[in-house]
Amino acid sequence: MLTDNNKSKSGIDFSIMRKVLIIRLGKIGDIVVTSFVFETIKSNYPHIDIYILTLKSNMGVLEFNPRIKKGFYSGNNLMLLWNLVKLKFLNFDLILDFNDNSSTTSSLILRFLSSKFKAAYNYDIYKNITNIKIRPLEKTESHIIERTRNYLNQMGIAINEKNVKPFFYLDPVALKEIKHQKWDNKKIITLNLSAGAEIRYWGKDKWIELIKLILKVRPGFGILLLSTAKDEPLRKYIQTNIIESISPSVKNLTIQQFASYIKISAVLITPDTSAVHIASAFGIPTIAMYPNFESNFISWQPYKIPYRSIKSSAESIKDIAVKEVYSAFQSLINEIRL
Repeated sequence: MLTDNNKSKSGIDFSIMRKVLIIRLGKIGDIVVTSFVFETIKSNYPHIDIYILTLKSNMGVLEFNPRIKKGFYSGNNLMLLWNLVKLKFLNFDLILDFNDNSSTTSSLILRFLSSKFKAAYNYDIYKNITNIKIRPLEKTESHIIERTRNYLNQMGIAINEKNVKPFFYLDPVALKEIKHQKWDNKKIITLNLSAGAEIRYWGKDKWIELIKLILKVRPGFGILLLSTAKDEPLRKYIQTNIIESISPSVKNLTIQQFASYIKISAVLITPDTSAVHIASAFGIPTIAMYPNFESNFISWQPYKIPYRSIKSSAESIKDIAVKEVYSAFQSLINEIRL
């Protein structure tokens, strides 16, 4: 793992480090795919305390993660400034910025905080700010997790292959409550209706047609519809047009409840990559729909699970045909012998 003088190939002696700050300002999916970094650091260097600076919307994702010493969550510029003031006094040994797009916000954070070692991707915006520059892999040729693995490799951090996957630590109370709901011993096919962008919404009538096709061939399956509070009317519309469905008992799902429902699923069908990575954390077979952006399609695939990915021929996933998703579903359940 380390050379004779205890230094990694990045010049860092991890044996004497005590505090590491990880910066990841992305959405839920970004945090989930970065989670194996926490596992890797703690498995190699259990004496190191890991702190993270991320968005306020990610608080629920990390709430039960035992690898994190403390999270700092920002929802606006004022909150970010306040967090930076608090972080300034923690005297970090190492700061790792995992944002794989050049970011003005990240550059300001790295400039403001002091640390002997600062690492980020080798983008011009970080010039003269970081002393460890990570050579990025091409986004059109690599999965986001492989890019993060490459980052750790360049840092000289040994990687256990079993840790190279998303992780998600669940609220045991939420999971227990969901497991104890009435499922009638059915295999649950979960349909996540919501997404982070309008181009990722498939269309209510297509969902209904797909569900009817599934239940025609597999009437014993249960259909579980998940949505955000904003998309509750969409979920209700679809539910009223199908007979055999199971709906969450909680209207406004927390991210912990949302993830727990995915955990108890036999198959997930989703247009949203956050759900894709949560499913990958739990080993849930997944059918994922993507708009026609090659880097997005390559970077944010399911990881180390049985899956089928469908890329639209247009900017919106609305161009994906129902028969294409149903064919992918049949192929996937045959593979996993469901």
